[in-house]
Amino acid sequence: MTLTALLPTLRSSIPAPFDAAAWPAGSAPTLDDVTVSAMSIGRYADICGTPCVCTGPAVIPASGGVASATLSTTVIVATVVHATADALRLDACAAGLDVVWREARLLGRVSHAYDEPFAVIDAHGSEACATVVLPGDVKVGDRIAVPCPGCHTLGEVR
Repeated sequence: MTLTALLPTLRSSIPAPFDAAAWPAGSAPTLDDVTVSAMSIGRYADICGTPCVCTGPAVIPASGGVASATLSTTVIVATVVHATADALRLDACAAGLDVVWREARLLGRVSHAYDEPFAVIDAHGSEACATVVLPGDVKVGDRIAVPCPGCHTLGEVR
């Protein structure tokens, strides 16, 4: 349990916990975004639309953030197209990818709602492909960013 999970109002002053090893090298959280090598993922999604992907060098395990010369990590940004109290449908197809759902981040706004588990239904599925914990007030139009080990193309998530 983290401080931002216990007191969601703290999200206005500190970013939620962030496992830098799960994201591309040079990634950093902000209050309502993630930057990869100083590039805003939220702004990237504004320009490209969703779903979109951003790939960078992976972090070498136990290296303190050193970038790998051979491995990659991809960030997938998707928009919530349907939301219920316990499930979200995204505009991306992440089934079959090794998505790190525990690192999912809400982009573009700071939420003061308590975290809740949601079943994730991807663009082409009818059943849940994963479970993600996000603020309980997630709604249609919200964008979600999640890291995924490996180099993945936009064609793989459409």
